[in-house]
Amino acid sequence: MGEVCAAQKKSWLCVIWQTCNVFMSVFFSLATYVQVGYGVPAVLCALIGLNLHVTETLPWRRVADLYVMISSAVVAMLGWKLYKERITEIFQQEEGRYATVGLFALKIII
Repeated sequence: MGEVCAAQKKSWLCVIWQTCNVFMSVFFSLATYVQVGYGVPAVLCALIGLNLHVTETLPWRRVADLYVMISSAVVAMLGWKLYKERITEIFQQEEGRYATVGLFALKIII
């Protein structure tokens, strides 16, 4: 997205990108109200909505990498638990529902 918004004058693509990130931030903020795991994506999307070039900074990359690493570890642990206990109805388990939503959030961030 940096190439699109590199010009001095703000293009309509930049405005659309920032608007989408603001809406995603609001969505993740509402999801955080219901379930705690969405605070990081809400903040990251809000920062993009305010300043497009924040993604080029080292703290941004470290926080995003840490979030992806922790999410991947949680999904792997839940997968191992489901495999070990031979649970086939994963959506009947609270962990299965959380892991599915966590993968969706992870996909949006990546």
